[in-house]
Amino acid sequence: MDVVIMGGGLVGASLAACLARDPNLTIAVVEKFVPPQADDPSAPLHPSYDARNTALSNGTCHVFDQLGLWQSMREYAVPIQTIDITNQGSFGRAVIRAEEERVRALGYVIENRYMGKFLMAHLQQCPNVQLLAPAEIGGLHYEGDEIVASVEIDGRWDMIKTPLVVIADGAQSQGRELLGIGADVTGYDQVAIVTAVTPDCPHNNLALERFTSTGPLAVLPQTDNRWGLTWCLDQVRADELMAADDESFMRALEQAAGSTIGNLTKVGKRFTYPLALTLAKEQVRPNVVVLGNAAHGLHPVAGQGLNMAMRDVAVLVQTLFEAKANGISWGDFKLLHGYLQQREQDQFNTIQFSDKLTKLFSNRNPLLSLARNSGLLLFDTLQGTKRFVARHAMGRSVSTTLPEVVA
Repeated sequence: MDVVIMGGGLVGASLAACLARDPNLTIAVVEKFVPPQADDPSAPLHPSYDARNTALSNGTCHVFDQLGLWQSMREYAVPIQTIDITNQGSFGRAVIRAEEERVRALGYVIENRYMGKFLMAHLQQCPNVQLLAPAEIGGLHYEGDEIVASVEIDGRWDMIKTPLVVIADGAQSQGRELLGIGADVTGYDQVAIVTAVTPDCPHNNLALERFTSTGPLAVLPQTDNRWGLTWCLDQVRADELMAADDESFMRALEQAAGSTIGNLTKVGKRFTYPLALTLAKEQVRPNVVVLGNAAHGLHPVAGQGLNMAMRDVAVLVQTLFEAKANGISWGDFKLLHGYLQQREQDQFNTIQFSDKLTKLFSNRNPLLSLARNSGLLLFDTLQGTKRFVARHAMGRSVSTTLPEVVA
């Protein structure tokens, strides 16, 4: 087996799909949850394909387009034409517009379950992908210059030898644990309430990033004229809002978000997720790469977690295809370290931006509040700075073009 991918969520499945473009490769995806069933809406939601929605950068959309998936996904995606950044109860505001950046959209919002549906359907049609689910890797050990994965499937054990194992099984990674790879976890003392709400006016493809006294609030345009909501709050306030009836919840949201979202008429089922910054102590070692939330789980404030991971995927695929062409083993540590070196600066910038933004806009110090407002005003007037941030957010800072397949 050329590669074993531990985790069939968004990142693991995307990597498998990118590698499967080469028909000469053999790929195993080991996933402990049942894959999303396209024709069974009552089936339990996979943790990576749950009720949350994701703002895809143009770079991420480019990856899906090269896989032939974007046209199908696009039917369930809503373009972001404007991003409005505000600080609750203050004068600061910054606006990023697609027309000013000379792009069709700043990004697209799609529910995770639709991405899962199309990714899994695609993998099931790839003859060189072995999708093992539900299955679990119970052990990883080195054997010569390769690594052996002990996989449990339907109560029986199978041994799969490979030059490369990719750990992409989420922030609470069992793969990291099996390999003894630690992680630094910094809690934000916040949880996110995730749901969808319907306003009494058109959303006009507007995305709101609102910084409130209790934490960041992201409101994204969705299909059927809904807003997709990620509301970050302390645990006590989150518990109150989860216990509130729909009417009370919508009124509280209107007050926090401001008049831009209009009067809300309907709210969907609410979910909560704890928030933390999780950084693996190692992303590569001989025969191993750690990807996605297993490598770096970010606060959702800037919507960069999946998009950064997809840039990792694109560069890793570029690295592996080049190695194959040059006869270099995919488990070669120098090769994998070279991949990480290419990704370190973008990862550092993205992680620092997300972390510092969260801490800055969750602090109630009045002096910091003045600095935040002044910063937003300054940001809105400095076109060069705004263009740089917009370019990074759209995923244009790193090439996501996949390499050509050489038979």
